[in-house]
Amino acid sequence: MDIEQLGLKKEELHNLIVERTVRELLDSQGLDEDGDAYLGDSPFATEMKRLIQDEIKRHVAETAEKHCLPLVGQHIEEVVLQETNKWGEKVGTPMTFVEYLVARAEGYLLEPVNYEGKAKAESGSYSWRKSQTRIAHMIDKHLEFSIETAMKGALKNVNSAISTGIAETVKIKLAEIVDKLKVSAEVK
Repeated sequence: MDIEQLGLKKEELHNLIVERTVRELLDSQGLDEDGDAYLGDSPFATEMKRLIQDEIKRHVAETAEKHCLPLVGQHIEEVVLQETNKWGEKVGTPMTFVEYLVARAEGYLLEPVNYEGKAKAESGSYSWRKSQTRIAHMIDKHLEFSIETAMKGALKNVNSAISTGIAETVKIKLAEIVDKLKVSAEVK
């Protein structure tokens, strides 16, 4: 008997076989907690979806890095900022974004702070007094932290050495005391 005698063409049979194989690979059949049959994704289908999503994310990131990021960087470098008054009139000198960032960083670092490192606006206290600039305060705090860390490490090493020496001395003295002790027993 031939396939065509059954009323099927080779292409139709091929399509049916491919469709059935794909369905078997992608679908998972089972019973839910109520005993009802369900049709869901197979582990293969779940993995394929994850791989496809990863590839899409990679492609989007690659495209953004290639086309969008240079454009954004160019706009950031070219943008000009200028201060305005409360009526929106331009005052002060216009500056690029990079110049603005440098000026803000310099202003932040050179801003006067109190002994806690807080500027007048940050402290919220009427008794605020200028102690130093923010950068000087940051350097002091960093030095304090570095020295404190080094001192703690040195003390730990010294304590370890001293405790080891004391333990050895105690062992030696106890051994000497045990050697000097004489035990005597009397029977009455």
